[in-house]
Amino acid sequence: MKHGTNVLLAVLITLGLSGVAGAQQGKHEQGHHEMHASGELQLQRPESGKWASDESLRQGMSELEAAFGPAHAAYRNDAFDAEQAAGLADTIEQKVNFMFANCRLPADADAELHKLLAASLDAARMLRESDEPHRGLHRLHRVLQAYPEHFEHPGWAD
Repeated sequence: MKHGTNVLLAVLITLGLSGVAGAQQGKHEQGHHEMHASGELQLQRPESGKWASDESLRQGMSELEAAFGPAHAAYRNDAFDAEQAAGLADTIEQKVNFMFANCRLPADADAELHKLLAASLDAARMLRESDEPHRGLHRLHRVLQAYPEHFEHPGWAD
């Protein structure tokens, strides 16, 4: 990714500003925030097919999926605790930072990837800050569902 740190900062600032705007716009914006918190992602597709990926993107997303599986299974078995949620949040942040530092995608694909990575960081925040980890797990799950819908990733199992 070009200018990964600056773009990450811009994405985080944008997310923060949208939260401030949401507080000022009342119920309409609250409903919009709830839609995003429920896992809705507003991603664009290229004119045909899917966005290209590179090795670091495929590696990072595969590692996120690998971390999600056991956490989701533990949650379903009522065995997912705050320590595990914090560990998953750490893993998400590490993988997102890896992708920001190493992905080299064309500008259009990069912009769409940033939406997924911002949503991943949002999942990490939810996992750390909530007494109920389901929202963070759901957010990460939605990222992992949206990724292969929008990006080429040979061998990605649905």
